[in-house]
Amino acid sequence: MENPTKRQRLIDAAYEVFAAKGYNSSSVRDVADVAGITPGLVHYYFASKEELLVAVQKTAQERYHQRYSQAEAPTDPTAVLEEIKSRVLKDPEWYRWRYELYALGLKGGRLQQEAAEVLEHGRASLCTQLSALLPDEGEAQHLAAVLIACFDGLALQKLLDGSFDLDGAYAALSGLLGQYLGNKGTADRVSGTTGSGAADE
Repeated sequence: MENPTKRQRLIDAAYEVFAAKGYNSSSVRDVADVAGITPGLVHYYFASKEELLVAVQKTAQERYHQRYSQAEAPTDPTAVLEEIKSRVLKDPEWYRWRYELYALGLKGGRLQQEAAEVLEHGRASLCTQLSALLPDEGEAQHLAAVLIACFDGLALQKLLDGSFDLDGAYAALSGLLGQYLGNKGTADRVSGTTGSGAADE
């Protein structure tokens, strides 16, 4: 029978190794060393390195959504932006892993589907929150896609350049979002979204 503890150790080790070194630059031995398990045993739990990567992705996605579950998430738009902004500083490894998965997904195959699911889940989560402000479901979905691009792009810039003004960028994004929603007649429902509130907290 499989040992779930060893399997989970391998998944956790692979997450750490893949995020730090990149999937293509990592070996099964690297993962086994970090997990404290013999390399030969890795193949008992995972038929291939790609299968291990998919398991890492599933686990990372589940943990991330548990951590930022709907029940725990703030509902005020400014607080939502502030919380999302803070993630790149609190959990940079998640973003490194995310970009690694995007790069692999662009090459096609099974990993393209995994990367697409990450984005789909992110859009769906945002769309749920935006639907309270935008009654048109299609419009909420489109805005969610734009916001995902902003969040990923701003986090990437911060990871690559520590001096990047993340606060200022989010203040601008907050203002743009407030203006957009205001033009849709929801300005009275997004108090604090305009200006630099997210950056000043």
